[in-house]
Amino acid sequence: MSWFRRKFLTGLLILLPILVTGWLFYQFFHSVDNILNPLVERYPFLDFPGLGFLGVLVIIFMVGVFGGNLIGRKVIGWLDTIVYRIPLISRMYIAVKELSEVFLRRERTVFKKAVMVQYPLSGTFAVGFVTANSKFKGADGKEKNFLNVFLPTTPNPTSGFFLMVPAKEAIELDCSVEEALKMVISGGAVRPYFSSGKQIVLPDWADKTEK
Repeated sequence: MSWFRRKFLTGLLILLPILVTGWLFYQFFHSVDNILNPLVERYPFLDFPGLGFLGVLVIIFMVGVFGGNLIGRKVIGWLDTIVYRIPLISRMYIAVKELSEVFLRRERTVFKKAVMVQYPLSGTFAVGFVTANSKFKGADGKEKNFLNVFLPTTPNPTSGFFLMVPAKEAIELDCSVEEALKMVISGGAVRPYFSSGKQIVLPDWADKTEK
């Protein structure tokens, strides 16, 4: 029974991701494919699987072509101005637009590097991703360096928190952004840079946290 249970769980672990992913893709494909149902009802000869999905792809492509020229940018800017003036809707629109620009923009360097920062309290560390550097002058007139850090949540890394961390208090991880993101999504179960023999060297201030 012990052997049977192990083999059964192994098979379940192999099949479950495949089945769930396939089911989600089917549901997405089916919902998108039904968008052109009114057109199909009027012209039955257009009734074949994948028409709606293909139509959506063509629409997205055409919008991208239109938005890439001068007239398109002006029209989109005019529409943005109108939406920004609508209460409640403007907040949701701005949030979705900014999040889309972060994860869908051409540049793959939105996350510069992976770091550990103390969050949510001193002595507790979380993995975050540096998006930019900021400099501010303190009351003493000295310039202070900060890191703009996106702190993703587990297991959904598309949501999270924005932190501004003093540069000297961030611990850079000796791993790629992709490796660190895998660790966040898995809840710490995947630790690729540990398995590859790399080590995290904590600075002196990190070893002196209160117990």
